[in-house]
Amino acid sequence: MKLSLRIFALLLCALTFWACSDKVAGTATDTENTIAGTVTLADGSARCGISVRQVVARTASTVDFIETETDSFGAFAFDSTLADTVNFEFRYNSNDSTLSETQIIRRVSAKSEDSLRVKLQESALVVGELEYTGNASFLAGSHFMVQLDSTTFSIDVFAPDSFKIALPEGSYSLTILPADSSVITKLRASGYADSTIIRKLSVTVSAGDTLDVGKLRWDASESEPTQVKLLQGVVKSANGKPAKGVSVHVVTDLYGFGVLDSAAFVTQAVTDSMGVWRVAAPAFDLIDDSFRVEFRSKDSAGGVLTGLSDYIDKDDLEEAKDTLQIPTVTLAEASNFLGSVFLVSEGASTATQDTLCWAYSIRVGFRGTSNFKTVSSCNSITMVNLPSDYQDLVFYSGDELVIRNLKSGEFDPEDYVKSVRVNLPPGDTLKYQGITYTPPTTANDASESEE
Repeated sequence: MKLSLRIFALLLCALTFWACSDKVAGTATDTENTIAGTVTLADGSARCGISVRQVVARTASTVDFIETETDSFGAFAFDSTLADTVNFEFRYNSNDSTLSETQIIRRVSAKSEDSLRVKLQESALVVGELEYTGNASFLAGSHFMVQLDSTTFSIDVFAPDSFKIALPEGSYSLTILPADSSVITKLRASGYADSTIIRKLSVTVSAGDTLDVGKLRWDASESEPTQVKLLQGVVKSANGKPAKGVSVHVVTDLYGFGVLDSAAFVTQAVTDSMGVWRVAAPAFDLIDDSFRVEFRSKDSAGGVLTGLSDYIDKDDLEEAKDTLQIPTVTLAEASNFLGSVFLVSEGASTATQDTLCWAYSIRVGFRGTSNFKTVSSCNSITMVNLPSDYQDLVFYSGDELVIRNLKSGEFDPEDYVKSVRVNLPPGDTLKYQGITYTPPTTANDASESEE
């Protein structure tokens, strides 16, 4: 039997009326644990169907919750509470299912006689990319969870992939951990510490804002650090105001010998509303004699902004009691580089040089930054989103054996690594073609000249 469109419409209206009736959502009773209230949207209007969750955090990554929805007047009620003090989370999904408005009310007492009166705010967004690596990756798989500590705001990510999570205005600890609890149990049984299994990133967001945290990396290859020292500093914009939402990356591999360390900018911290950032100091055995801190953000038009600290001596970190203060860094427009390294072999014919060009690779980058790449010699080199001002352009053999020996210390960098001092203009491209490189045949046979 076919249902006519008119009858279907009448039934749909009836269902809508029933779902958004004037009856208060929930099952309120006259007990001392009853919690009730009203919720309005940012424009002050009431809506039925706003999700209301009563949440209790057992751990940062484990929460219990019960849920109800508002009626057509925006009212809700619970006839019991999960604990003496609970948090409340509110979600409103627009017609296209976008989580458009949210709110969190913390530390609500079950014995409070006052009803909750909540006004939602436009959701903030945190976007980024997640990748994973390390010895534990075969146990962890690729399924991860990105969530806010002690809340039910979370999203599944199958790394490597991008993610986007909507959340209320505020300051939070963003956590990245394997989505399968049995995986976490296996990692713990294998000796991995919780601080390795559950990665954290502090973020501060405002209503309606989008915070791009860039690339995050879940890495369980490193052992627990032996020291708990912190690095701390302030980042300012070009106008001298505190810069919020700036990604922070500590660079210990100054010459880019380790591909994982210097292949890309990996976010380790994000500045708060005062421009302040804090990050765990690198382990002493990862530092040669100094290290740097690199910064990246975007302006209102989406242009990349960068910053770079001075070199920080290892001795200064060792002498610091608990926190090493890093001088303030001011952001500037990113620079680009266009150049080439021409391969030269003494006494070789032009034909031999052409053959070497195609067969030989060179590692090129800017000392103390995350910007390194391996290129075929004699080809053009294009690098973007670089820290501006004076930088050391370094280059050396891209042969895997050479890089492995440089990384292990078997080869002396002074014999293989050559550099040129360049000035990268903010918001512009430096075109630099006058570099030549002679492939080393022994550890002491590397040479370089400028035309």
